Formats: sequence, C-alpha cells, structure tokens
Amino acid sequence: MSTALGHLNPVRHHLNLTVRGRVFVRKILIEDGKATGVEAESGGQVFRVEADKVVLSTGAIRSPHLLMLSGIGPEDHLQQSGIPVIRHLPGVGQNLMNHLSAQTTFKVKDGVSLAGHHRDAIHFALHYTAEGSSAVNDMVLRSSPVVDPRQERVPGVRTKYLVGDVPPERVARIACTLGLPDGSGFVRLASADPSVQPTFNYCYLQHPNDARRVRDGLRMAARLLESDAYKDVVAYRIHPANDILASDDALDLWIRQTVGTARHVSGTCKMGPDSDPMAVVDQYCRVKGVQGLWVADASVMPRIPRSGGAHATVIMIGERVVDWIAAG
Repeated sequence: MSTALGHLNPVRHHLNLTVRGRVFVRKILIEDGKATGVEAESGGQVFRVEADKVVLSTGAIRSPHLLMLSGIGPEDHLQQSGIPVIRHLPGVGQNLMNHLSAQTTFKVKDGVSLAGHHRDAIHFALHYTAEGSSAVNDMVLRSSPVVDPRQERVPGVRTKYLVGDVPPERVARIACTLGLPDGSGFVRLASADPSVQPTFNYCYLQHPNDARRVRDGLRMAARLLESDAYKDVVAYRIHPANDILASDDALDLWIRQTVGTARHVSGTCKMGPDSDPMAVVDQYCRVKGVQGLWVADASVMPRIPRSGGAHATVIMIGERVVDWIAAG
C-alpha cells in the first residue's frame, strides 16, 4: 500500500496541511523542556517553523540523528560532539537492528526457466525455528533468482551477484535471513554539523548466537539443494564451496564478506517503560522528558519484526500516533 495514495492524497486540499519538498530539517527547537518547532533549511536559507507539537517520522537513522543534534541523547556522546545536553537519554541511537541476508547460490539446470506467470512464482519461503532458540520462527530461508529487476537507487548494491563464472540469469539462490537477531548496532554523530551524515554500524554477526544460526541456516540450504525436491532444478551449487561449508571459521568469514541487508532499519528510539534506562519513547511514542515531541517510525520498535518487512507495522504506528495526538 502506498501511504502517499492512501493517506496523503485524500487530504492534500486541507488548508491546515502544507507539503514542501527539498526542505532539510537541522534540529528540533526546544524551550523549557517543550518542543516548539524545528529549524530547517531550504534554498540556502535557514528558518524556523513553530509548532505546538512536533512528530519525527524520519526513520531509524535520521530520527535519532535529529534527536542528538537537538541535545537529546547520551550525555557523554553529546558533550564530545559539543552539543548542549537538553535531555540525557542513553538509548537514543542504540538498539539499531536490520535483517541481514546471507545466501547459497546455485546454477539452474539448462531448460529450467526462472520466470513464472506470476511475479512471485519462483519465490518460496521456509520459516523455521533454529535449534536452541527460545523464539518461534526466528529464521527464514527464501528462494529467488539472483537477478533483482527492481531499479537500484544506489547502483551496484544489489548487482554484486555471487555467481562465479555463470551468467546471472541462470543462477538462483536460497537466502538465509536472521529474523530475530540477538545482537544490535548503533547510530552516532559524526559531527555537530547537521549536514554531515551520522555514522552507523549494524554490528552484524557479532553476537555468537546470530553467527551460529546463520551458519546453520546456510548449511541447511545446502542440504535442501541436494534433496529430491531440487534434483530437477539444481545443476550444482556455486557458493559457498564445500571446503568453506565444512569449517565454522571459514564459513563465518565468508558470510561476513558476502552478507547483505534486507533494509528493515529499526529500533534506535525504542519504546519501553520508565524502568528501562535505554527506552526513548513511552507507550504513546512520546519522547521521554520532552513535552510535545513524538517519534512515529520504525525507530520506536523495541525489536525488529520477526521476518517480514516493516512497512505495514510503520503505517500502524503512524495511524496510532495520530489517534493519540488527536485525543490529547
């Protein structure tokens, strides 16, 4: 569902709605513990937009970035960056999560088509619980061609195919997705200058249980390719090679060298009770200790959605925050 079509277009004619493109928000304006608007820049001009209520919906990288630029975040980090501390919230920028994706690739037998009458015909997914996991369905194996027909916003990101010397259009894969990671990363300021992008690190596979589950998942994928179900489809496995699969250390290294992301960034302004020192927003998505300020995006999720995309969840978050604000 397009949020522009479903939510924005029906109210574009409302007199209390202004939509402007190419406006860069530099920071949130806060006076006496209350958000009073934002400082923005457009066309080389810096100006203020005053408001009784401010809602951040800028995603799990930019929302913590804006909070920290505004003096809301880990006290020591803000001081190191020369930003006056307005509210010490150590969880801002922490708990960064994003689904990782590792893959086993194989050459498809000659005469077997990777195309289907339905656009998802050759996509199959197995949700399963990893051995020793306390959470159900924490892992996913998903099959697909290696060639992704979607246009790349950043050229070369999705076209780094693991195909060896085989033409990409004759290669398919089983991707292993870590649905519920135990580890998490961080977003930090690179500069007090709002125009400088923040630094971030997903810290993929640094938790030993995450590395173990992905390693086991790729080995399961390799076994599936050798099963009767795939005998009429698979010519041979391309990556990872047998000697790599046989060694934990070699496989861990190979995964780190080839791992990709599923682009479900979340968690950096997580929701939680006052007893959780790392919580950034309360159960109504209000930033703790700052009046008139909400966060309504994937950053408020305490944990990344289990195995699918975050789109529907983020729409729900936005709709609920609107209801809470309207209710006062």
